[in-house]
Amino acid sequence: MATVLLAGLTFAQAQVPDPGAARVVSLAGTLTLKGFRQESRLLRLNDSVQSGDELSTGENSHAVLQTNDGSTVTIYPDSHVIFNERSADVRELLHLFLGSIKVHIEKLSGRPNPQKLTTPTAVIAVRGTTFSVFVDDMDATLVAVDEGLVGVASLESPDQEVLLKAGQRSWVRPGQPPQQAQAFRGRSERADLIPASGRQSGMGSGSSGMGAAMSQQPGSMSGARGMGSMSGRANPPH
Repeated sequence: MATVLLAGLTFAQAQVPDPGAARVVSLAGTLTLKGFRQESRLLRLNDSVQSGDELSTGENSHAVLQTNDGSTVTIYPDSHVIFNERSADVRELLHLFLGSIKVHIEKLSGRPNPQKLTTPTAVIAVRGTTFSVFVDDMDATLVAVDEGLVGVASLESPDQEVLLKAGQRSWVRPGQPPQQAQAFRGRSERADLIPASGRQSGMGSGSSGMGAAMSQQPGSMSGARGMGSMSGRANPPH
């Protein structure tokens, strides 16, 4: 009898969805998954993603994941993330290694839904709803906010947090604290292409001019990069 009860309990536990699970609700191109001790495989529309799964998008590819609470993560081309990486902090949503994502955190019954994201250089505390994160191949991180409030700190100095409101962005470079919040105009997923409209916080005017020129190019959101330089391949402005 004990064996039967144990088997029934094990079966029941196997049927309980992973609270960190998500589903692929939109997919264009390729989205590759590598699970724990599993061979890499291509995901399809409506496939599920579990805690600890590594995800990579190909060139000309993007995907949208939806979590159980209705939050969404858009993964843009040439990006690599670990979804809901297992850690002591159960609210950690994902770790972005390279590339760019846009995140919308759904409120819980009208109340805030605190989450945390990490990159090779930054810890991102989410107090608000919609924002973008970009990591380049030098591990520099850009966080830009469309709506709500997001705290940004470096991994090396987590107590030196910069709060970003809607329409603000900040770079976190290796070995440095976050830059002071800068104002930008437009969508957060294009924040690296748009010159700041306020104090430059150490960013040269040459980079702003380059960003303005790129943002004015027709079709800068299409083609191999999909998001302009926020694909994770280009270096950040200096």
